[in-house]
Amino acid sequence: MTGTERRRTYTPAEKVRMVEEAFRPGVVVTEAARRLGVHESLLYRWRGLMKATGTAMAEPSSFVAVTITPEPTVTEPPVVEPPAPLPAPAAPASIPGVLEVILPGGARLRLEGPVDPALAAAVIGALA
Repeated sequence: MTGTERRRTYTPAEKVRMVEEAFRPGVVVTEAARRLGVHESLLYRWRGLMKATGTAMAEPSSFVAVTITPEPTVTEPPVVEPPAPLPAPAAPASIPGVLEVILPGGARLRLEGPVDPALAAAVIGALA
C-alpha cells in the first residue's frame, strides 16, 4: 500500500489532556470532541481505559470560588439643627442579606432576604 496513513496516533499525555478537557463539569462531550478533532466514542473509550488501568486523570474540584463583597456604606449628610421639633424617627429599615452563588457551569443564583438553609442547599444541588 502506498500513500499517507489516515489514522492519527496520540501520545498518552495527549489522550489524558483530551479526556480531562472533554469531561470537565459543564462541558458537552460532543462539542469538545468536535473542537479537538476526534470522534466522541474515542473519548469515552480512552476514559474507560484510563479508569481500568488507573491512569491519573485530574479529579474535578469540589470547591468553587467565593467572593465576599461588603455592603456599600451610606454616608449621611451633616446634622443641621431644625427650627421646629422633628417627628419621631421611623424604625430603621434592615438591609436583607444577599447570597449570590456562581456555579461552575456559569449559572448564577442570587438569594435575597431570609432563606431556609435546606431550601437553598436543595436549589444549589439541583443546579449543580
